[in-house]
Amino acid sequence: MSYPSQQRLVDRPGRQRRAARIMTILEDFGDLDLRQSSLLDVGASHGLITLALAPGVRFAVGVDVDRDGVAAAARDPDAGDHCAFAVASGMQLPFQDGSFDVIVCNHVYEHVPDAPRLMAEIGRVLRPGGLCYFAGGHRLQLIEPHHRLPFLSWLPRPLADAWLQAIGRGPRYEETFLMPWRLPRLFTGFSSARNVTPDVLKACSRHGLGPAWLETVFRAAMPRWLATPVASVLPTQLWLLRK
Repeated sequence: MSYPSQQRLVDRPGRQRRAARIMTILEDFGDLDLRQSSLLDVGASHGLITLALAPGVRFAVGVDVDRDGVAAAARDPDAGDHCAFAVASGMQLPFQDGSFDVIVCNHVYEHVPDAPRLMAEIGRVLRPGGLCYFAGGHRLQLIEPHHRLPFLSWLPRPLADAWLQAIGRGPRYEETFLMPWRLPRLFTGFSSARNVTPDVLKACSRHGLGPAWLETVFRAAMPRWLATPVASVLPTQLWLLRK
């Protein structure tokens, strides 16, 4: 399936900015020595985020079901001895239990047929005490991020399929987003799950999400009790999950 947004997967500067955001969130809200950590990027696609994360950790592995994307990642000149790629499904990871200190699951859950199984596999290969960075959208996004159409994810599946078919993007809408209040149900296998979206919102400049003046406004005008509900309606929710 081809999306209008797929060009972002090969946008190296954009992927590098995303990787920098992941690293600052792990640094600010995690307590691991990242430079001594092993990292798995689930749903790595062409590997640009994995490659950008690799210099900050002991070694990084990226997996994806896209054989062409994985092959391109393995050929990338930035790939070295500290970075590897493999063709694998996030729902059946080819690693032993507790293999990784950090796992990145960045906008992946909506693409798999069994999101709870995906998260169970992530929990299995994460070591005890390790961290999973989880970023994901939800069904109430105003603009569906893959097709860039308003309210697409709100529609019943037959109507969403019909819309994509009518504009030549069919035959069906393949993504499955959860309601925002149902996302935590994916994390029941972890010892703790922290929604860091409000904290990132109030430090948006550091995390590459806005100018410094906006961060100042958020800090001055948005108490914690207000930041949490405001953050809950943002199109992307950011979580840190500890095993």
